[in-house]
Amino acid sequence: MLNRFFRRLLAGALTGVAALLAIGTAVLAGGHAAVVSTDGTSMNPVYYHGDLVLVIPAPSYAVGQIVAYRMPEDGNVVLHRIIDGDADGFVIKGDNSQSIDVMRPSADQLIGRAVLHIPHGGVWLQRLTSPPMLALAAFALLAGGGTAMTRRARKRRRKTLMSRHTTTGSSPVTALGPLTPTLKAAAGTTVLIAALGAALAVPAWTGPLEHSSAAEPTNDARMVFSYTADVKPGPAYDDTTVESPQPIFRNLIDTIDVHFSYRGEPGDVTVTAELSSPGGWNSTIPLAAPESFTSDRYDGTIQLDLEALEAKAQAAAEVTGLPAGQLSIAVTPKVETATGHKFEPALNLNMTPLQLAVNGGVEALTVTGEDTAGEPGLVPRTVGPESWNLTAATARIISAALLLTSILVSTVLLVAARRRTPADEGAIIRRRYAALLVKVHPMTAPQGRPIIDVTTFATLAKLAERYGLLVLHWARSDVETFIVQDENTTYRYRTGAEQPEQQTQEPLVDAGA
Repeated sequence: MLNRFFRRLLAGALTGVAALLAIGTAVLAGGHAAVVSTDGTSMNPVYYHGDLVLVIPAPSYAVGQIVAYRMPEDGNVVLHRIIDGDADGFVIKGDNSQSIDVMRPSADQLIGRAVLHIPHGGVWLQRLTSPPMLALAAFALLAGGGTAMTRRARKRRRKTLMSRHTTTGSSPVTALGPLTPTLKAAAGTTVLIAALGAALAVPAWTGPLEHSSAAEPTNDARMVFSYTADVKPGPAYDDTTVESPQPIFRNLIDTIDVHFSYRGEPGDVTVTAELSSPGGWNSTIPLAAPESFTSDRYDGTIQLDLEALEAKAQAAAEVTGLPAGQLSIAVTPKVETATGHKFEPALNLNMTPLQLAVNGGVEALTVTGEDTAGEPGLVPRTVGPESWNLTAATARIISAALLLTSILVSTVLLVAARRRTPADEGAIIRRRYAALLVKVHPMTAPQGRPIIDVTTFATLAKLAERYGLLVLHWARSDVETFIVQDENTTYRYRTGAEQPEQQTQEPLVDAGA
C-alpha cells in the first residue's frame, strides 16, 4: 500500500512540476509576461507571502479580476483586485485590506492580470532555477512540502499586522524577456513533451505492473479426423484400404489408424481414448505421450487395437456384472497452446461385436471453434490504445523520461528568459541582503548628526553586522537609499547616484526629490 502511495505521489509531483514549468515556458515564450513574488497579507487567503503569480497583459479588464500595477513613487508592484471603475481609472482593493488603494490606475498603467498562481512558488522558482538545487527539487517536493505548508499556515494565523498591499519582496517584479525563435520552438516542444509525459504517467503509475487475466477463447483452432485400415480384397470392400467414414467390419479388421490434422496456435498435444458403456462404466486410456510443436500445424496418427479395447470392456463387465453392450470410444487429441488456450476435440466412434462406425457421420470428422480458456494468471498490464501494446513498466520509464526532460528544458528556458532582463544594483542588494533590510518611508537626518557616504553596500552591511543594527531602506526618484544609524553617526549608501567621498551634514532625502 505504501509503495503504491509513494508511486502516485512521485508521479503527481513530477507531473505537477513539469506542467507548471511547461505552462510558464509557453507563456513566457511570447515575451509578454511578468512574475510577481508576493509579500504581505493584504490578499489573504487568495495569496500568501512567498507565493508566485504569473501576470500577463489583457486587452481589457473587468471588476473581480486580480491585477498588478506599479506605484510611481517607489516602484513597488501592487497585486490587488478590481472592485469598481473603468479603463480610465480602476478602484482597487486587497481582499484582506480594510481600505481601498490610493492610486486609481488606468488600463494602460496596469502591468496585467493574474493568470497562474503557484503557492510558495517564489521560493521554489529561485531554487529550481539554481543549478545546484535542481537535483534536489523532486526530493524537496516529497519530503518538505507538507510540513512546511502546515508550519507556515500556523504562522499566518498568528500574525496580527496587516500590510497595506501585496507587493514583491526582494524583487518587485521580474519581467522575463522574450525568447529567441529557436528557444520559442524549444518551449513549444517542451509543452508537448510535458503533456505527453503527464498523460502517460497517470495510467502508468496509478496501477500495478501486472494483473490477473484468463486466456480468452479462440475460434481459430480446427481439427480434422480420419481413419484408415488395411483389408484383403473380398466381397465386403472393393479396395484394399478402408477409409473414413466407411464402417469397419470387425470380422475382417482388428486394428485401424486414426489420423488427426490440427491448425491453430502452437503448443503441446496429448492423445487419449475414453471408453464408456451404456451401464455407466468408463475408462481413459493414454494413446500418445505429450509432444510439443512450434508451427501452426500438427499432424498425428495413433493406432486403435479394437480387440484390446473390447477385451477391456468385457473384463469390466465381468467384474461389475453389467453387460458390456455397445462400446463408445472417444479419441481426443488435447492441445494446450503456449498462451494458455485449450482445445479438446473428439472423434466419437461406436463399436459393437460386428462393426465400428463414426457417431454423427462425415460432419463429425471436422471439429472447430469451441475450445476452453486457460487458467487465470498474471500478465503484463498495458496502457493506452490496444494498437500501442505498451506495457505499464515501459510506460513508466517513458513517462519519467519525458517529465524529467520537460522539467530540465523548462528550467533552462526560464533561466534564459530571466537572464535576458538586466538586474539593477538595488535588486541585487535586496536579494542578497534581504535579512538585513527594513523598508521604511523616506526620512530626513536629525540636526547635528553627521552623514557618511560609503562607497559600497558591502561596507554598509559590515557596519550593520558589527554593531548589530539593521539597514533602513527606501526608494525615491529611481534612487534607492540604504542607511545604518548608530548612536551618533548615519552611514549611507545610494544606488543610481554618484557617491561623494564623504559628507558631514546633508539631508537624507534630496530637497528636490
